[in-house]
Amino acid sequence: MIRKIVTRSAVILFWCALIFGILYWPETTIFSSGRSINVFAWGDILEPSVIADFEKETGIKVNMSYYASNEEMIVKLKATGGLGYDMIIPSDYSVEILAKEDLLKPLDKSKLDFLQNLNPKLMNLAYDPGNRYSLPFEWELYLIGIDKSYFSTRPYTPSWDMVFDVNKIDYFITMINDPIQTLDLVAYYLFGSVSSVTDAQLKQITDLLIAQKKHVNAYADFRADYFLATKNSAAVIASSSYLWRSMKKFPFIGYVMPKEGSCITIENICIPKPSKREELTYKLINYLYTRTSMKTHYDAFSIFPATTDVLDDLTEDPETKQLLSMEGETFKNLRFITVVTSQDKIRDAWVKIKTE
Repeated sequence: MIRKIVTRSAVILFWCALIFGILYWPETTIFSSGRSINVFAWGDILEPSVIADFEKETGIKVNMSYYASNEEMIVKLKATGGLGYDMIIPSDYSVEILAKEDLLKPLDKSKLDFLQNLNPKLMNLAYDPGNRYSLPFEWELYLIGIDKSYFSTRPYTPSWDMVFDVNKIDYFITMINDPIQTLDLVAYYLFGSVSSVTDAQLKQITDLLIAQKKHVNAYADFRADYFLATKNSAAVIASSSYLWRSMKKFPFIGYVMPKEGSCITIENICIPKPSKREELTYKLINYLYTRTSMKTHYDAFSIFPATTDVLDDLTEDPETKQLLSMEGETFKNLRFITVVTSQDKIRDAWVKIKTE
């Protein structure tokens, strides 16, 4: 009887461990060889041709796993302690969270050969002072994408009013579907640059978004620009990379930089603390920051490169080049997404917004 109980317990533990591994470990970890590394990244940030060229030149296999949000990535790293991953690409505020959780390994900058090419405006920022754990790889802005033909006969002021002032909106808009980002943008619109909001202020944010819903035809995690391209929306909140890609295909799509300023998001290269394959990982990192790689990534995804040596290689219109080389007050008006209240309160507010 005891033997049966022990056997059954062992079987149950085996299957629990297997299920945990499938859910939380990179799919390829179990099968990885000594000359391979496991990368956990956004689905549209690393160009497959660059990875293929790296593998061919070095003989190092890159096993890719993907996440759809920073929150998903953070949950998986917390669940595994970062075990099984050799490189990740988190957004700015996520770097700070992961560092506080002791999930990131300090970078050995003596193994990096491109530091002199990094844009100094993207370095030594509040989420990682001194860039101890992260290096900027690419960056983009949250802008208001517009149907230029729709607004050609309707005067407007480039402002967040175009999507948040319900007394001025008489057209359909598309919103982002991320509660942290949405609540932060509205907090910025209502209260200026704040690091947190009170319960009363959170109610104001929630009430505004509920009132705005009658003008919202979709909340889109990705491809809000699709609603511009199909002329279902006259204005959308979207990342600059998606807008740039659509602008190349549809001349009637444009963008507005709000006069109040915009939000910047920086995607960063980090190494999880448990990684034992740093030598191979640093080879990949150096390869990703080469001039050819950075240009290829920009051409593929339209996310602005974090290096300055590649800027002259980019074929873009003067307006875009001006954004890429922003200086002075324009750059100072950019801000990072902030988690303005607790996760529980954000979730409760978002449920209320979506259901009322």
